[in-house]
Amino acid sequence: MGKDNFSCWYAIRTFNCKEVAISNFLTERGFSNFVPMTYSTKFVEGKEKPLKILVPVVHNYLFLQKTKSASDILQILNECSIPMSIIKDRDTKKFCEISDSEMREFRLLCDPQFDSSIFLDSEDVEAKPGKEVIIIHGPFKGVRGKLHRVRNNYYFIKAFVGIGVMVRISRWYCQVEP
Repeated sequence: MGKDNFSCWYAIRTFNCKEVAISNFLTERGFSNFVPMTYSTKFVEGKEKPLKILVPVVHNYLFLQKTKSASDILQILNECSIPMSIIKDRDTKKFCEISDSEMREFRLLCDPQFDSSIFLDSEDVEAKPGKEVIIIHGPFKGVRGKLHRVRNNYYFIKAFVGIGVMVRISRWYCQVEP
């Protein structure tokens, strides 16, 4: 156990939609972080066409790459005046660690240029039936998750700490895990 695992991420929960402010705070201090964003249409008075702006997908969550020890990170987070907490495992009470590979997959699925993603909380993800699959074709090749069918449409579902992403996909792009 001696070494810290610096190739992982922490999920941080905040309140009152302050995830972007905390992201800015962390960026100013040299920490790599990620707020899942999507494009939203905003109507502005006096403009004919609506504006497309980036907004957080799920409020009150952001992800911090672990580049220092947990105690050093907590010290930096305590300097921020905005209330927040790192999500902990219910059983062990240790910070939940998300591997780099899981975060790469999550960031890929959360790309704001890909506009057909649906975001769910983890309870909704668990409630949806489906088979465990791996995507074998396309931009999400190699990502593992669950294939869920709604009428004649298929959706790939991937759950992360507190968040799930559901993407419409052809079932032919998936292979059932043995």
